[in-house]
Amino acid sequence: MAAFMQSKHRNLAGKLLGGLLLVGGIAAVFLYRVELEPDDEETVVRPVKSMVVGSFTERPLLFFPGTVEADREVDLSFEVGGRLIEFPVRRGVVVEEGDILGRLDPATFENQVRNIEAELELARSSLARIERALTVNAVSQEEFARAAAAVQKAEAQLAIQNKALADTVLIARFTGRVSETYVNTFDQVTPGKPVLNLQDTKRLVLAVSIPETYVQWTQPDFLAQAPFEVMFDALPGVRYPARVKEFATVAEPVTRTFRIRFAFEHDRDFMLLPGMTGTLRVEAPGRVYADAPPLIPSDAVGFSSDGRAFVWLLEPEASGGIFAARRTFVELGRRSGDAIEAEGIDHGAVIAVAGVATLTEGRRVRLLGAAEASER
Repeated sequence: MAAFMQSKHRNLAGKLLGGLLLVGGIAAVFLYRVELEPDDEETVVRPVKSMVVGSFTERPLLFFPGTVEADREVDLSFEVGGRLIEFPVRRGVVVEEGDILGRLDPATFENQVRNIEAELELARSSLARIERALTVNAVSQEEFARAAAAVQKAEAQLAIQNKALADTVLIARFTGRVSETYVNTFDQVTPGKPVLNLQDTKRLVLAVSIPETYVQWTQPDFLAQAPFEVMFDALPGVRYPARVKEFATVAEPVTRTFRIRFAFEHDRDFMLLPGMTGTLRVEAPGRVYADAPPLIPSDAVGFSSDGRAFVWLLEPEASGGIFAARRTFVELGRRSGDAIEAEGIDHGAVIAVAGVATLTEGRRVRLLGAAEASER
């Protein structure tokens, strides 16, 4: 029995020793392969996307969502009160300038006009009689003045009543579309109470919220040159020229943006209505001064640990097609869409516009276009 147990222990020890040798061999193989296959990133010449400073001449396109509004919109009401006996309009209909939009019962106003007309006739007759008596000194000058004043008062009252009678008819002051009605036929309306909303849809505006970066659009030199255009997803390929109609000079409290309204005239073949969404398309404002710093893509700019902006200047080496990356600190200027002014680099210099975070000082690279050409 003792011999059996001793033999069993020897077998178990042999198995353990064999397992340890197997594990060690596998580890040695992996370590040996790693040692034989180093991956020295600094020795690999990689292609990098680049640009020539000063070639960024095309101003980036900017797109801003907006909401269509009527160029003119007004709530119309009667200037006098009464019962509405005629109301031929409904929501969505287009009315022409001069069309009748509503009519109040004119009976009361007609009676008031007739009453004032009678008073005026009586006042004029009295004035004529007193005027004849004045020629023979039968009446005083004061009586004549009172009679003349009575005529003038009656004439003024008649003008007021005629105006009130005319105001019983509501007339469209411009061509537009009825967007809303607030009353029905036979309702009793009061002076100044809105009865309908009329929108001038011949000329529309697109209301857009613009970040403060682009408030410079309000400068006359840019407004005279910028090709503003309004587009709609439902009308692919259709662009409406637009112009700035008005702009807010106080930022909205929540978004901190400025509201600008762009006016445009649309094609009547397409129905564009207030409340629809559109897009404003415009080239970003370009440089104002000829000696302004060059524009470079924002992606070409990196920031050091102390917050300074830099770009990677690519300097050519002796061997053809190989460049060395040199960190060059720059002063950033105005932003223009996806581009930004950078002072501290010369026109014609070659800089990296991608992989800014992975490049290191002196790193050897190829320009992306040259690298692709050499591989062919």
